[in-house]
Amino acid sequence: MKKSVQHRALDGAHWVRVIVAGMIMTCGMTTPGHADDASDSNADSQKIFSLSGFGTVGLTHSSLRTVDYTNNIFQAQGAGASSQYNFTDTTKIGTQINAQFTNQLSAVVQIISQETYNNSYMPTLEWANIKYAFTPDLSVRIGRIALPSFLSADYRNVGYANPWLHTPIETYNLLPVTNSDGVDASYKLHFGGVDNTVQMLYGSTSTNAPGPFKVTADNIFGVFDTVEKGALTVRAGYEQSKVTFGPFPVQALSFYNLGAIYDPGNWFVQGEWTRSKVGLLLPGYSAWYTMAGYRIQKFTPYVVYSKEVSLNGTTLFSNSDNGETDYSVGVRWDLYKNMDLKVQYDRVTTPANSAGSFSNLQTGYVFGSSANVISAVLDFVF
Repeated sequence: MKKSVQHRALDGAHWVRVIVAGMIMTCGMTTPGHADDASDSNADSQKIFSLSGFGTVGLTHSSLRTVDYTNNIFQAQGAGASSQYNFTDTTKIGTQINAQFTNQLSAVVQIISQETYNNSYMPTLEWANIKYAFTPDLSVRIGRIALPSFLSADYRNVGYANPWLHTPIETYNLLPVTNSDGVDASYKLHFGGVDNTVQMLYGSTSTNAPGPFKVTADNIFGVFDTVEKGALTVRAGYEQSKVTFGPFPVQALSFYNLGAIYDPGNWFVQGEWTRSKVGLLLPGYSAWYTMAGYRIQKFTPYVVYSKEVSLNGTTLFSNSDNGETDYSVGVRWDLYKNMDLKVQYDRVTTPANSAGSFSNLQTGYVFGSSANVISAVLDFVF
């Protein structure tokens, strides 16, 4: 690794200081004895800044008591071996501050509190960036930015914005890191009723995994293309980086994604395919899912089929994840404005030589075991 975590591009705390300084410089400072100026400044500040938030309160139960079922591989525990009924796996709360200084200059800060690798709910800085729009179609951001790795990357943490109870873990866990400290640029083209947005990014990131190791990704480079026409959205992306995991040598990561959504109104379909390889740390995986749902007044029943297969590459250490399959069925109920209730059943199956994405394997666990998982969440935004 060329740079240590401490000496990489600016960390999240620094970006907060940069953004706050930018807010002060842009808004200006009032001087004593100018009450009218101060009043005008307060009114302008109210127009400049907006505050919003989101949250999820959830409960998960797994029939398999010899392992844990989690929605995120960076979580320390889940439903099953740790607890028959888990209240932390899907529970989270977040807040976001948006600032629109001028027609060209804006900023955003998002903070999320959810279960982490050490069983804590310590708030983390998810986004903190400044954006400058040179034109309505060309913009650049600098700071902590959402990694646009998947179709729902910008809102994957906001349960209310998603039709399902949780993202398909077989696909989304192939790149569980959600942000990067660096810079990105996007340019939108318009032709024949089609919008085509090209995005490029460069940065670095790090996060803690359960156990004594830190996962660090440097020299992240990504290019993404999103095509939108009416109810159809098609998206393709590629990422590469240099990954360090604990004491192991630096490994090259490559990541490919292709996805599409068609949502004409009452019904919708969605699917993604992903391929990920991380040098000798993992055997490499290919994963995909398909989803369909139908809106009936306040209710939206849906089904999801998700599958992960191992590429069987050579690894530096033994690997227990050799693939899994998930059959899901659920329903969303929009019971109030800005609030929904979701219930989902997952049937998770693994091949005979695999523990899939299950964690915290206990004595007595048998490879190839299956689990019946039932989850319920209350999502809200404010």
